[in-house]
Amino acid sequence: MTAEPSPFAFPKLDGSNYTSWEEDMKVVMYRGCWSFIIEEDKPCPEQATEKEKFEYVWRKQRCYTTIYQGIERKFLPLIRHTTDGKEAWNILKSNFEPTSKSRFSVLIDEFFELKFNPEEETIGIFCKRVDEKKTQVKETGFEIPELLIALQLIRRLPAEYDHLVQTLYRLKDEEFNHLEVE
Repeated sequence: MTAEPSPFAFPKLDGSNYTSWEEDMKVVMYRGCWSFIIEEDKPCPEQATEKEKFEYVWRKQRCYTTIYQGIERKFLPLIRHTTDGKEAWNILKSNFEPTSKSRFSVLIDEFFELKFNPEEETIGIFCKRVDEKKTQVKETGFEIPELLIALQLIRRLPAEYDHLVQTLYRLKDEEFNHLEVE
């Protein structure tokens, strides 16, 4: 079965990609409607102008619409009973956010599967991807040892980096850390 096309530049929530989908949705919703997700529900102030009230309602509706458009059709029944973006977000979060152990397992796998692709990224971007995955793992309550982070940065580099990798392996133990390897 092929995935449905997404109106965004990232895949729709498909049940297995909650963590990356959540990050992508935060970016898409940041302009005007993310505040409805993260803040307590504050009604539009009574003294607001008609234009401000209209814009408030429009942003609140866009919040829900963005979420609705960002999930595969088979998951729409989960949020069809509401038109509130925050409620829809919380429903999806409770259904798809991995539990700490399963999330940890997925993140560890993703960390060790990271590979530098010189056709698609610079070495700096690759280092940033490793650092972001390390941070995601840390958020589950586990800190990846410094040695493993440094090794991940160099272990799957293309052959043209072999000379550099061998030089890095000769660093003293106290110098062999991800900052020095970067």
